[in-house]
Amino acid sequence: MIPIRYDTVIALFVRQPIAGQVKTRLAHGIGDDDACELYRAMVADRIAQIKTCGLPLFLFHDGQDAVGLPNEWVLAADEVFRQEGHSLGDRMAAAFERSFSAGAGKVILAGSDIPGIDDELLRSAAAAVENHDVVFSPAFDGGYCLVASRRDRFNRIIFDGIPWSTALVMGQTIEVCTARGLSYALLDPRQDIDTMDDLADYCRNPSESAPATNAWLRSRGLLKSP
Repeated sequence: MIPIRYDTVIALFVRQPIAGQVKTRLAHGIGDDDACELYRAMVADRIAQIKTCGLPLFLFHDGQDAVGLPNEWVLAADEVFRQEGHSLGDRMAAAFERSFSAGAGKVILAGSDIPGIDDELLRSAAAAVENHDVVFSPAFDGGYCLVASRRDRFNRIIFDGIPWSTALVMGQTIEVCTARGLSYALLDPRQDIDTMDDLADYCRNPSESAPATNAWLRSRGLLKSP
């Protein structure tokens, strides 16, 4: 057994910020360059909130190496790893296992395109995972934007056979947990931003924990000034 070096870590999934390769559905409405700039702003906010929370950051990127990542992302991370696996479920399971092998006792895995993932939600996840096998923060589109588990309770079955990128993700994941006898907690839901409809919903109720995202949206006239 690898000794525990970190009590609780945040594993953040990021994509290489390359125009035309990130937020492609959103790019249909605002263009490749603006979609990429918005994504960079969202990641900056997520890293800032993780730093506010005070937990170690494990950065999981989708490239062959970390060369294409912004230097400020790499410098903010305690560890940087490549995402491994074909499906999203495979990549998430591998991220948990890699984090545990690096000495994490508990892992909170979060997406980088959810402006509402703030210090409060991260702390709630860290507290809830003490007493549950798995913890989720649902997304309004039927998926989830955060999942947490402990090394001694982790079961990758929660990622198997799930229809990723559909409105069925959260519901079917709960069914798996129930069938396998895994205790779970559901935290407050958050809005992810994948489409123009998602963006419009977010702009109607922006998060105070996303100053870089909000500033970028105001610069494009998409979000009204307070």
